[in-house]
Amino acid sequence: MHLSRRVSMILVMGLFCLGVFACTLPRIIELKDPLTSEEHNDLGVAYEHKGMPELAEKEYKTASRMRPDWVVPHFNLGNLHYRSGDLGKAEDAYRKALSIDSNHADTMNNLAYLLYQKGNIQEAGFLIDKALKIAPRKEYLDTYNTIHGK
Repeated sequence: MHLSRRVSMILVMGLFCLGVFACTLPRIIELKDPLTSEEHNDLGVAYEHKGMPELAEKEYKTASRMRPDWVVPHFNLGNLHYRSGDLGKAEDAYRKALSIDSNHADTMNNLAYLLYQKGNIQEAGFLIDKALKIAPRKEYLDTYNTIHGK
């Protein structure tokens, strides 16, 4: 066999092998998040109770991305920021929650109290009055009495 014929045969065999291996190269597999948005939210609550606010925030944000129309993770995020003393972020989260569900009375109560602390008595009064009309709860009445000086 001529040298050029041998080289051609080796090249053909090599290309054949490359073709076979190219078809069987390992691929990156992406796994779907096994947790639901509710489970991410619950995990956030658990992290918060264990004193891990950074992890709680991450889970609340994941839950809200998975279900953008669900008010609870935004409400929880507002509470987390409120407890950490970041009233600006807390207000943003509460307002986001109310943009999703304008009748979420717990959010109205918490935002009303936050606004009262910031000196925005008029909006705080409006929100707590609305919350009490939706659900006349003792906690809301306490906020009402604080805001209206009773």
